[in-house]
Amino acid sequence: MAKKVLLLILLLSTLVFSRASAVITLEMPVGARQLGMGESGVALANDANTLYYNPAGLAFGPLANEWELSRANSQLSTLNSQFYTAFAARNRRGFLTRNEVWAGTVNGILHFDGLIWREDLTVPLEGNAKLRDVVRTFLGSEVSLDSISGVVRNYNGAKTLKEEERLVEVKIPFSVMIKDTVTAMLYETRTEKLWIGTTKGLFRFDGKGFKDFSLEFGTRRITALANQGATLWIGTDNGLFAYRNGVFEQRGAVLPSQKITSIAWHEMRKELYVGVEGAGIARLTPKQSDKDKDQWGVFTLQDGIMDLAPKAIAIDSSGHVWSAHIGGLSHFNLRRWEQVRFENNVVHDITVSEKGSIWIGTDKGAWSYMPDYATPSGRKSETEQGRGETGNTQGEWSHYHTGNGLVSNTVWSVISLGNDLWLSTAAGVERYHAAQSQVAFFYEQLLPILNLPDLYHLYTGITWPLGDWGTWGLFVNFISFGETSVNSEINEERVSSFNSSETVVGLSYGTRLNKQWGLGLSFKFFYSALSSGAALNEPDATTMSYAIDVGVLGRDLGLKGLRFGAVLANIGPNVYYVDKSNDDPIPLTWRLGLSYDLLTLPDHRITLNADYNKTVIYENSKGEAQPFYISAWKAWFYPETEEDGDKAIDTFRKSFQEGIVNVGAEYVYAGTIALRAGYLHDKVGKRQELDIGLGVMLSDMLQLDIASIQNVSDLDGVRDGQLRFAGLFRF
Repeated sequence: MAKKVLLLILLLSTLVFSRASAVITLEMPVGARQLGMGESGVALANDANTLYYNPAGLAFGPLANEWELSRANSQLSTLNSQFYTAFAARNRRGFLTRNEVWAGTVNGILHFDGLIWREDLTVPLEGNAKLRDVVRTFLGSEVSLDSISGVVRNYNGAKTLKEEERLVEVKIPFSVMIKDTVTAMLYETRTEKLWIGTTKGLFRFDGKGFKDFSLEFGTRRITALANQGATLWIGTDNGLFAYRNGVFEQRGAVLPSQKITSIAWHEMRKELYVGVEGAGIARLTPKQSDKDKDQWGVFTLQDGIMDLAPKAIAIDSSGHVWSAHIGGLSHFNLRRWEQVRFENNVVHDITVSEKGSIWIGTDKGAWSYMPDYATPSGRKSETEQGRGETGNTQGEWSHYHTGNGLVSNTVWSVISLGNDLWLSTAAGVERYHAAQSQVAFFYEQLLPILNLPDLYHLYTGITWPLGDWGTWGLFVNFISFGETSVNSEINEERVSSFNSSETVVGLSYGTRLNKQWGLGLSFKFFYSALSSGAALNEPDATTMSYAIDVGVLGRDLGLKGLRFGAVLANIGPNVYYVDKSNDDPIPLTWRLGLSYDLLTLPDHRITLNADYNKTVIYENSKGEAQPFYISAWKAWFYPETEEDGDKAIDTFRKSFQEGIVNVGAEYVYAGTIALRAGYLHDKVGKRQELDIGLGVMLSDMLQLDIASIQNVSDLDGVRDGQLRFAGLFRF
């Protein structure tokens, strides 16, 4: 083998191994995010790079579908009643955007901006704007301006005029405008306005200020909201109204009851479905001009609906109509009604996800139903047979409760937003996150001090969620050792050349054991080609084999935000390159890690990480590497540097020092910018390195990271100044 390759392998090996082993790519860390934190990531394990660090990270969100309590119920007295009363959602797609959720409560509204829940609106003071000016805009009028300005002034801690003049932004609590129980909410995408219905009237919020419609519409109790283009449909406890071009018009005076419970606009059929207390479900084909008349029809028990008190109505992706009743669902397949009864359940709400599944909130948890007709094969069948012919209630049902995700079984209301489902439960606001797939890319130029452009490291990994079964992933880790020339021993002329490289391909899977613990496995196949066809009379130095990683990850262990990870990596047989009698073990390694979310404020998050990596290859008296089930524990008690007469404490100290210690921290501001720093200490490899990194989260879809190594030891570090680049894409 050429000297250049031997030297590079030897040099790189000292950077990752403490005992002699083969196939260094199995131990080459990846991800500029983790590498910016001292190469720590065993317990962090929450992006596609976890395929290398700890496959058990695939068991939890954001890599796997997961439930979380997004905001706990703040009023203990309402644990058995509904505190969060309504939802509205803004689905924003593309870069530099985040989805938003509005929640109505029994005493106002809250806003989730994609990162945190807020009880107020932050307004920067630009130009000559004063606190009183932004409050006036927020209120939309001069009514009670002085008194409310005083409330806002105190809210911002400005007790004097000078303190007010020093303010650069003003936070205005939503409660100064919305104080009553919110009964209905709607985010109108066309105008980007939020409509809020309360027990005492209708309000509109445009992102800067409110409009109170008390003068135009009165203090009616709003029960439901829906929009049809430029028309807003408003349900109240005393009639149905349409709002268009600044004019309110009562509709549906012919209905047998004026107590409206729910509204849904059917865009495909241009119809409005209205739940009417005591009368059933009315269907309206709106008039096209003032000369026309509304066309009304009413579905009653004789038509097949479950009862005359519909609680909520939803239109699914196939145009079918679903109505929630106290005892179950009524389903209209556009030809006839059929019923789905929930035995011993009380149904509260219904919504439809972007993927076509129906979600039902009940007093015994949440149900998810994917109709056959909403699947690709079902849609094809329905098209061939005629729309509505196959619209029965066959499909896949799933039930979620406190045993498999929810904090509370009492689900009052549900709304779908992108990949998430938001629920109002007796515990608070809970979210079901349907995980996105992730693709990670990584590149680094190795040993920059040697100035070898063809010596580099690449990695890519992709994860796919498997519903409630966990997540699996595929990754490739590759190192190029560059091109080596073979010269003639006679005249030193170039005879041939070859490229040396190593490739590791892995398949990983992770699943939850319970709410706190996850298990992960990785099956890796590698090919190491140190020389191939280098000279006519020399054998190729290549090898290929397999390795297995087994990992566990625990979360919220005694403290919320505390995680522990452990991995036994690279379980596999010895390998040889040329001589079968001269085989080498692959780097069997223990990876142990801790991670803790030290600070989790609205705009600030600090995470601390610590890893310990130890290669555990144990050789017997004949110099033969022992099987993994012996080496995994015995190498801890027989360090390489052990001497006769060592006490137990000396043996433990030497054994620990043969491992690599990695510590790091990450600070994230507003979910957009991440600053990272870390330290790596390797006594055997004589390395002391400071790592620094920067991350930019352009959106929920794209993240870019960079990291750099700074040598801080007395020795000249061959990795000093080495840069790492990475990207993470979610889809």
